[in-house]
Amino acid sequence: MEPDEMPEDTPVTPPPRRNLLPAVLYVLTWITTTGAGAMLSGHNPLDFPDGFLKGLPFSFTLMSILTLHEAGHYIVARWYHVPTSWPYFIPAPTLIGTFGAIIRTPPSPTSSNVLFDIAAAGPVAGLVPAIIALIAGVHGSTVVNAIPPPGGGQLELGESLLFKAVGAIFGPHGTHGELLLSPVAFAGWMGLLITSLNLIPAGQLDGGHVFYAYFGKRIHRAIRPVILSVLLILGWETWHGWIVWAVLLFIMGAGHPPSIAYDEGLSPRRKLLGILLLVVECLIFVPSPLKGS
Repeated sequence: MEPDEMPEDTPVTPPPRRNLLPAVLYVLTWITTTGAGAMLSGHNPLDFPDGFLKGLPFSFTLMSILTLHEAGHYIVARWYHVPTSWPYFIPAPTLIGTFGAIIRTPPSPTSSNVLFDIAAAGPVAGLVPAIIALIAGVHGSTVVNAIPPPGGGQLELGESLLFKAVGAIFGPHGTHGELLLSPVAFAGWMGLLITSLNLIPAGQLDGGHVFYAYFGKRIHRAIRPVILSVLLILGWETWHGWIVWAVLLFIMGAGHPPSIAYDEGLSPRRKLLGILLLVVECLIFVPSPLKGS
């Protein structure tokens, strides 16, 4: 296609300067997640290169999951000519070395089918490598007599229904004790947790977009106080982190900006996928990700 034949709504590649910040953040996130992986493996990340590189199995797995998740959003958005930025990865001195990633997509008139496709593409793209990593990692994990007490360098993780199934099928057999996850398995577990958080049907989360496209503005608005209430109850009963999530959703707004200008309704295939995503959320949701916190 010649330049003068390109449609007017064809997205223009951002100039190099605007591409530099996402690229720098991406490299920094690789560094911080590798450092976090080294510490999770019991090595000193400042011991370069030997200690630092011990974190690569974790960082490679986690960054692959996050990259494919964001690439799913980006590629589908560009396919539909919806303006979007490059993914902005967020390096941070956290347990896993990152706060995840975001994509800036200004509100633009679209259809429910397009909104659904863009929102669902991320969780679907990230879910597959997360499950593969969990299966491979659990198969390579070891069983110990007991998990070390708090302060001993280990975390007691909550288990989703999917995790229980993977452990039962692919985990070590013939031994009794607690499963000590390998770095790859922990990255897979974390990838499923991140997917689960994104699928919460509220606000600007992927699940919020999917729910809005599926049910419309009125029902989406009605479900907002229900979601916040459930998160607060879970925060009180199981894991205090849910209270933080409820507060963040309240501050950022658990509603959804008007973004559907024309609508022919979701196609049957998308309605089925929406139901499957709900089933997936039930399978990977962990009421208490970190036990005792």
